[in-house]
Amino acid sequence: MTPFESDLIALPEVQRLRYVRMCNINSLLVSGASEISRFEHTLGVMHLTKCWVAAHGIPESEGRDLIAAAALHDMQTGPFGHSMQYVLEDNTTPDDFVHEDIAHGRRSDYHQNTLASSSFSGKPFSAHSLLGKRMESVAAIIRGEGQYGPLISGTMDLDNIDNVVRLAFHVGVATDADRTIPLRLAQVLNASGGELVLPVSATDSVIRWQAIRTRLYSLLLNDWAEFSAKGMLTKAIEIAIKHDLIGADCWLMTDGAFLDFLDAKGLGEAQETRELVRRLRRGDLYDPIAIMESPDIDAYAAVSGAEAKKSIELELTRKSKGRGVRPLVHFILDKGKTERAIKVRLAESSESIVIGHSSSRLLCGLFVSHSRLNELDRERLLQLFSDVLREHGIGNAIPIPDPMGESPTDSQLSLL
Repeated sequence: MTPFESDLIALPEVQRLRYVRMCNINSLLVSGASEISRFEHTLGVMHLTKCWVAAHGIPESEGRDLIAAAALHDMQTGPFGHSMQYVLEDNTTPDDFVHEDIAHGRRSDYHQNTLASSSFSGKPFSAHSLLGKRMESVAAIIRGEGQYGPLISGTMDLDNIDNVVRLAFHVGVATDADRTIPLRLAQVLNASGGELVLPVSATDSVIRWQAIRTRLYSLLLNDWAEFSAKGMLTKAIEIAIKHDLIGADCWLMTDGAFLDFLDAKGLGEAQETRELVRRLRRGDLYDPIAIMESPDIDAYAAVSGAEAKKSIELELTRKSKGRGVRPLVHFILDKGKTERAIKVRLAESSESIVIGHSSSRLLCGLFVSHSRLNELDRERLLQLFSDVLREHGIGNAIPIPDPMGESPTDSQLSLL
């Protein structure tokens, strides 16, 4: 690294990412994904960006801004990444949270308006001091703006090219050959007029990257333990928000510090927060009744908030007629996650094409606090859940199979 790049890596806001998972939960079953840090990913995105700058002969000043954007693109990622972000977006908090907008963060309470009050391990955040007037340009790139923005924040950018292959390789659903895809794409990817530009010869790499993404997200979204843990953490955060224990400023915490905080604050009316966090830590997850998928994605906004889910849970408890059921429901919007269409302009002909298509489904998970229900009670509860979903405008919901239910080697080899 150059001295400038080393200074970027040494920033406390970047060093904090050593203790923030790249995955959105401390995974119980997909353990390869669980301990990769955002810091490791940041190094990968920086490396790809350096390769891109070198391959395209970018002037030094512009190259420095782009490399700085790669180093800082995740600096406002909260504990457990998108798990916290989605809760803050779906529920009312004192301030909005926009993790990719550094300028917005600086104006909002979660940056507390002064550099001195945003710190990590006793050292103030100092990217603004290091970059000076260039910080505005760097922040714009992170937001996806300008000539270079799509390379850091787009439908297929250097950020998600790295995170998909990195996670997939750690999990074990990528091959040695797949590891070369990020470097190949970084050599030829370009942006012009807000569009991605690629040579025809690179489209096969895009298709292969999409296939890796599908294999990975089929595990991360469909695995019952991932789903249950996300639902439990989400509920813990929602209860903490309801009782004014946390706000958008909690993004500064690391994963471990955030769990410690919820454990310590989960008292009195918020004691369920403590119970959920402690169960998460020891891998004592809520037991799955079903994970279902529906095409009715427009219903997500109506059911994803804390009060809406609580209403559904109370309705299930009432209709199950006191069988000791303590349900937990959780919804995930899979809009371009498992599968993502990539629009590119071909360098040779300037023709715009779309490679692949985007997934569009609503995932609906139902879990119970213990596994002592007999099979008949489980079937009744599943039927009740289906009925309640229909009452909330979610039809055609069908159970999806557990991706860990068969030999991963066999299923993944068939996809390869």
